[in-house]
Amino acid sequence: MTDAAGAQLTKLARTLGVPVDRLDYLAEVPATDLRDFRFQIADLLFESQSGGLRKVAAAAKVIPAQIIAKLVARNRNALLAARMAAVLEPSHAVDVAKRLPVDFLAEVAPLLDARRSAYLIADLPTDTIVAVGKLLARHQDWITLGDLMAVISDAAARAAQAALDGTALLHAAYLVDDADHLARLVALVSETKLAEMLRAAAEHDLWDEYRSTLDGLPDPALATVRAAADQLPPDLRDRALAEIADRRPT
Repeated sequence: MTDAAGAQLTKLARTLGVPVDRLDYLAEVPATDLRDFRFQIADLLFESQSGGLRKVAAAAKVIPAQIIAKLVARNRNALLAARMAAVLEPSHAVDVAKRLPVDFLAEVAPLLDARRSAYLIADLPTDTIVAVGKLLARHQDWITLGDLMAVISDAAARAAQAALDGTALLHAAYLVDDADHLARLVALVSETKLAEMLRAAAEHDLWDEYRSTLDGLPDPALATVRAAADQLPPDLRDRALAEIADRRPT
């Protein structure tokens, strides 16, 4: 099994609501096929549940966002909030989300389909995004943190990377699906923070995650990682650079 396939199995297990070891029989399936399969399942689940919610969303158009936010926060039903976010009119959903407590947003975030909710996440205030990201890191929810980092604005990504440690960022980068999103994040992360991510790979034996992340990077982003590696002690620098030299072609 490749490192990229391992990341996709982790995310597929989340979508299916099963332990990842129950999917070991899929270990040899290419990562792109696993990703597409996960998207198909997520779409099927959404379509099977969205009919009634669309009627509720249509009725909610006439209810002020502050009232909906109070109702949602009072009931604390994260699953219902996530389902509603996918069917509400986008600007209305954003207005509601901006009024919800940060800790509740962190409960809702893992239940969102990032493909359908990217607009919602991207339009939240930067301080809210950073606060949610820190809570996700505290809970070690790397899947959701990776989805969050992939869709936020450049300004929010810079603020989030400054607030998170190298371990959290490496875990999150490992679980970012799109190579373009990953390259963008590398370009936004400071060289000092990249060096911190490399130290995390050594200190917590996250070389598999580091290697998988390298496989998704174009040459300019790899050059940025090489520059960050020069800040490391010789033994860690040599290991980090060796992984870059040995990376599989993308």
